[in-house]
Amino acid sequence: MRVAIVQRMAGIYSKLPKLKKFILNFTMRVLFISILLSSSFFSSQIKISYEVKYKPDSTKMYFNTEEMMLSIDNGTSYFYNLTKFKLDSIYDQVTAQYAKTGVSPSVSMKYELKFGIFKDFKKEKFTEISNIAGKNFAFEIPKPKLKWKFMDSEKTIFNYSVKKAVVNFGGRSWTAWYAPEIPISEGPYKFYGLPGLILEISDSKGDYTFWAKGIEKNTNKIILPGNLISTTSEKYIKLVDKLVQDPAMFTRETFLKYKNVKMKDTSGSDMSANDLYKRVTNEFRNFQNNHNNPIEKGISWIQ
Repeated sequence: MRVAIVQRMAGIYSKLPKLKKFILNFTMRVLFISILLSSSFFSSQIKISYEVKYKPDSTKMYFNTEEMMLSIDNGTSYFYNLTKFKLDSIYDQVTAQYAKTGVSPSVSMKYELKFGIFKDFKKEKFTEISNIAGKNFAFEIPKPKLKWKFMDSEKTIFNYSVKKAVVNFGGRSWTAWYAPEIPISEGPYKFYGLPGLILEISDSKGDYTFWAKGIEKNTNKIILPGNLISTTSEKYIKLVDKLVQDPAMFTRETFLKYKNVKMKDTSGSDMSANDLYKRVTNEFRNFQNNHNNPIEKGISWIQ
């Protein structure tokens, strides 16, 4: 009940005058602290939702926004895209429909931040889950050695006094604002290790910004995507390189699996296998050209 009240308050926050905002901030703070200090809150699971604003193309000024979630469960956490999470449950159904009819599904699958990060602090193990061509690849990655530098700066987020820390990671300089009043040493993506929950973090160029939008109790266990393909980071990098050279690789495999399927384009017209491969390749190249600004420098951002 308290969580629902806080979420409703956050939704109308921007429309309120300064005095009312102060009252709302104070109320939200009391509600959040009352939740955080309850023993049942820490003995169960919690979720923090983040809005992510990012610039996919470094040569242009437009930004995209997506919603992601950080689920925490007693020493483990999973950071994932909410749209992807919802679509995973119907992916097999949609794929079967496409293979049977050859007509693109009507359901929207629009999301571009396709990574998931699973952290197991008990085992000192980090796992990245990357979705390419509708397949979920899971591989262990080195636990980032984040050398935070604490700054003598403070500001207020939702009436929390948050402190500033900076770190270099993934070829970018990041500034984080964390709340000591929320004693959770966690944050979005691969960030962790501060004496308080990271409520905001952005890189120095403003290409990527994560804002915490809500925190709530959750009675469900962490759920990872189904049909995970376990691999190593080395093998995954080689696979990505192959896809860059042959973007229609997975499409060709699917087409060979369903040999009797007649392919159709979005207008319902017949389409040959070669036409399909060309279209997939063109879409792949176009995506790469317009997504040259990955969150970590030097990696390939592919569909």
